[in-house]
Amino acid sequence: MPATRLQAMALLAGLLGTAATAAPPPGQPLQEHVRVVDRPWQRVGLSVTVADRRGRPVADLSQGEFQLLESGVPVEIADFGLEGGRGDRPLSVAVLLDFSESMRNQVRKVREAARSLLSQLRPGDEILVAKFNDQLTVLQPFTGSVDDPDRTLENVGRARGGTALFRAVEKTLKDVRDRPGRKVILVVSDGLDNDIHREEPILQSLYMQDLLRLCVRTQTTVYAIRPGMGSTSWLPFESFVDQTGGRLLYGGDLPSVFARLGEEFLSQYYLAYDIDPKQGEGRWRRIQVEVTRPGVVVRSMRGYFTPRGQLETLLRDLDDADDGLRADAAYDLGFTGGRRAVDALRAALSDRSPEVRRRSAEALARLGEPSAVPELVDRLGDEEKPVRAAAAAALESLGTSSVGALADAVADGTGRRRPSDRVLAAVTLLGRVGDERAIDPLAGLLRDGPAESRAAAARALGALGLGHGIPPLRAALLDRDAAVRIEALRSIAAINGAAARPILKDHLLREPDAQVRAAAEAALAGIE
Repeated sequence: MPATRLQAMALLAGLLGTAATAAPPPGQPLQEHVRVVDRPWQRVGLSVTVADRRGRPVADLSQGEFQLLESGVPVEIADFGLEGGRGDRPLSVAVLLDFSESMRNQVRKVREAARSLLSQLRPGDEILVAKFNDQLTVLQPFTGSVDDPDRTLENVGRARGGTALFRAVEKTLKDVRDRPGRKVILVVSDGLDNDIHREEPILQSLYMQDLLRLCVRTQTTVYAIRPGMGSTSWLPFESFVDQTGGRLLYGGDLPSVFARLGEEFLSQYYLAYDIDPKQGEGRWRRIQVEVTRPGVVVRSMRGYFTPRGQLETLLRDLDDADDGLRADAAYDLGFTGGRRAVDALRAALSDRSPEVRRRSAEALARLGEPSAVPELVDRLGDEEKPVRAAAAAALESLGTSSVGALADAVADGTGRRRPSDRVLAAVTLLGRVGDERAIDPLAGLLRDGPAESRAAAARALGALGLGHGIPPLRAALLDRDAAVRIEALRSIAAINGAAARPILKDHLLREPDAQVRAAAEAALAGIE
């Protein structure tokens, strides 16, 4: 039977991983390191609407009735489900009401329409209502309560002014980007935007291209309702809605239209697959889905560009005043590569926004960029824990390329009275990725660092597992701090195994502290 083709919306998120192993130095005990590192894979999520010829949602299709194709090549479906059953994908609907003079007859219907929409959604789904003319004003913040619109939308004001439709959509896209799950922007307007030239094709407008890209980034589909048919063309907005994977509806009965859309939103399908953006980078990726069931109509976005084709835009976004836009750009640059992208990400590690710094560290890890090691080491001392964790993960993924800078950071902690986050993190990382170059700085910190740093250095030498770490660890058995002596005992046992018994037994006879003796006995039991 003939297949029905649809063009599906691409929403970028998620990563895949690979593993790598490191060989031990010659003459040292065998020690295997397995490190999981990020690869530049992206998950493409597809929001798919399937309806019968009368426009009613078809919600009983199985995964086997779908086939995904990218540029004509079949791809494997990695995730599938009905949106209404996906608790991990809550729905946020932003209703934008055109408050220009041309829409004055419709503004009072929005309260009942909002109630109709909320009544169709699930617990956890929420809607926002805003009005726009020359500017955007939120009337009802995101809520899941059916009763809230009755209070907040009782007096919405009088329609007046012009229509800055696309600017309202742009601001809303930026405002909803951090909300979980999928987003829908539902615009009630006559579509006549005073700011946009109607003659310019949508994909030839740089502003429109940026707006579409923001829809992809934020997992947002745009729908439009035009009350009545009207005599004025709104081709630019109609084309924009179609490109996002939404659709245009006509009709003056807003409550009825909103209720039908609520049912449609929960009857859509979520399909996802994984791509390598380095293949065919910088070109338009055409997405198709084939459904084997006859007599159905399908809708969604037509495709997307991989990040290479967006490099100039991403670099510009990384310099934008909006924190969220810079964070999105940092994420996408991690799938782009090239010297300009890397240099921009290295600079972004010092951005004022912690989210930008975190995503920049993650992006550099995906790119496997060793030139960023010094800046990543500096981020180990970041005031924000998520940034420190991202920098540490990036340095670990870079392996021995990080050792020199980490060793220098550890050496900086020698002779200091208090430990720092940067030094402690560098010590831990040297234990995980270090080689013989890590011995001297760790031994120096073990001799002449604050107590917490000395204990961390002893622990790292054990994790490192090199025989040259035994002499400084034996010296640390005389340390004045019990916690340092405990870590030294454990590390000696970890490195020498059964050969450590004489050292542990001898120390057990001389150790005055009960907790340290208990640690020595536990270490002996572990190797016997």
